[in-house]
Amino acid sequence: MKKTSTVRVNGNMIFKGHKLTIGLDLGDRWSFCCVLDEAGAVILEQKLPTTAEAMKQTFERIPRSLIALETGTHSPWVSRLLRERDTRSSWRTRKRCN
Repeated sequence: MKKTSTVRVNGNMIFKGHKLTIGLDLGDRWSFCCVLDEAGAVILEQKLPTTAEAMKQTFERIPRSLIALETGTHSPWVSRLLRERDTRSSWRTRKRCN
């Protein structure tokens, strides 16, 4: 049975009024996304395929956010894709956090 994402069920409502921070752990086949509110409470954890289509579908409903993106093989194309979709997001990579 396929898990129904909270985002698909509730749309933008779970994100409304929150200042979000998103962590994205990129893997070769699967990636993991964790969305936190301003208090650090987990709003959403999601496993998604590491494909352009999956990234677009996942992030199209999330408002302006701080995104912490793992530095690695997939980070260049994922960061370009997400920047094209939403130029309002702030970006941090491991190099910039040090």
